[in-house]
Amino acid sequence: MHCSKAAIQLQLYLDHQLTLEQIRALETHLSSCPTCRQELLLLEKIDTVLQVIEPVVEPPDLTKKIMQRVALSPRKRREYMYGLFHPSLFEILTVVVLATITMLGIILAQPSLRGILPRANQHDLLSTAIITTSHLLGSVSSSTLIWMLWVLGTLLGVGITLVLAGKEIRSSWFRGMLNQLPV
Repeated sequence: MHCSKAAIQLQLYLDHQLTLEQIRALETHLSSCPTCRQELLLLEKIDTVLQVIEPVVEPPDLTKKIMQRVALSPRKRREYMYGLFHPSLFEILTVVVLATITMLGIILAQPSLRGILPRANQHDLLSTAIITTSHLLGSVSSSTLIWMLWVLGTLLGVGITLVLAGKEIRSSWFRGMLNQLPV
């Protein structure tokens, strides 16, 4: 038997939870291993001391007191959960503008949805620009288009993440990026 297996079985041995075969194998190992014998002696001392100690009885109103403390401190819990999420007005407006531009792009790219918009059928400046851009992107090869969309999506993702992250994380990110730049 290896010491690692014997160490696992020592507490079971003291609790009389081993089979007769396991007891014989462990006692054989203990007769030849001074380290495991020391471990067994230590566990026996701990067991003896723990038997002398009287258990502490909890007060009858312990649960009530804990629940009162929990009820009186919801703000601390909320601050812990959302400690880094304090967007400013500028950050919220930026997210709203980006989401609006994305939705307009999706609506104007689909003819069935474009008909819902009142000015889109008259081809005002915004819809003309978006339609021209979509036709231009449609004439590009698919691999180039996928590459351009990947780059744009990555840049938008990083931008949105930094806008939502807050000042602390944003400044950490900028410091990390500056440390990575070659001097």
